[in-house]
Amino acid sequence: MKKCKNTIEKSIEQILYFENKNSIEEITKIVFETILKAERKEFLDRDGTEKNKANGYYKRLGKAINKYFSISIPRDRMGLFKPIFLECIKEQDERLMDLSFKLYTKGLSTREISEIIEEFYDKKISASWVSNITKSFEIERKAWQNKKLEENYYFVYIDAINISVRRDTVSKEAFYVVMGVKEDLTREIMGVYNIPMETIEGWREVFEDLKRRGFKNTLMIIADGLAELERIVKEEFPRAKFQKCITHKKRNIELKVRAKDKEKISEDLKKVFRVGKTNYTKKEAKKTLNLFVEKWESIYKNIGNHFPKNQIEYFFNYLEFPEEIQKMIYTTNWIERLNKTIRRTTKIRNSFPNVESALNLICAILIDKEESNYLKYPVTAFSNIKDTLDFMF
Repeated sequence: MKKCKNTIEKSIEQILYFENKNSIEEITKIVFETILKAERKEFLDRDGTEKNKANGYYKRLGKAINKYFSISIPRDRMGLFKPIFLECIKEQDERLMDLSFKLYTKGLSTREISEIIEEFYDKKISASWVSNITKSFEIERKAWQNKKLEENYYFVYIDAINISVRRDTVSKEAFYVVMGVKEDLTREIMGVYNIPMETIEGWREVFEDLKRRGFKNTLMIIADGLAELERIVKEEFPRAKFQKCITHKKRNIELKVRAKDKEKISEDLKKVFRVGKTNYTKKEAKKTLNLFVEKWESIYKNIGNHFPKNQIEYFFNYLEFPEEIQKMIYTTNWIERLNKTIRRTTKIRNSFPNVESALNLICAILIDKEESNYLKYPVTAFSNIKDTLDFMF
């Protein structure tokens, strides 16, 4: 080993003294090849097999600071020599693959990624090479989509996002997303599904799959205002309450009134859907809603249609839970923000060539979000009332 070390040191000294005009890439290439030759010599000396001798070289790419170059890798006659130093080069390739996939999850096309790699790393890669990297992710993605779920989740949030996908033609399709608050107070993406249209029967199919994977019970499911969704929830999870998203309801009402009335109506709606008030009950909330409708129906006679009598219960179920968390469970804001992250990435592409490529990108974004945030940090606002939630189960 000492002999090997002396050979390397001598070669580097000669490079620095006699060839200081070389580029850093050329110097790195010479150093790499010197180390590899010295490592082979050390191996053959130690091996002691008379039949085994040096047997030329083969080529592969190495990397300096930001440029790739060809390296001559020494080999032996019997094919036993495995350069340890070569692992450094392999690690660079793995990092390049990681970078390519990371750029893909940020919304860049395979062609754009190959152009970036060539510009900054001086390495030509094809769009199909990048595409193969993303396809290799499919195995991980499918395993993640079919992962085992816990039996109980305190709260479950559901929403669908529409993304353009090509089948025979390009059209927007629904991707169903489900998020749950676990008993350890972290959040988990429970599932992602593609069913071209968002329908209540589509959600039934989603719920059936969640149950197949182990999910049994939740205190409440929070969703937007898709008609009759509460019926499917009741059929699939009889013990769970259903909460219609108040944020969606407020937006829908404000879209159908004059601009001059929006601020006043917004303030009145805040009084109807109060959060964090200890003594504000469902009974009082319903009375406040009636006063709101009576006040504004003289100007907007159909405003009461936003609150059908047989659905009023579903707007105020959040009031049955501790006031500390009401603001987080009367709206789908959490999953809406998650879908906004997906939209920000997918909008860079006009459309996806197929459903699988869309699922690859969506799931890559969600897995990253889950690992870097949701499963890492518990929701501290739930900590003080965990015993209460357990009792409610």
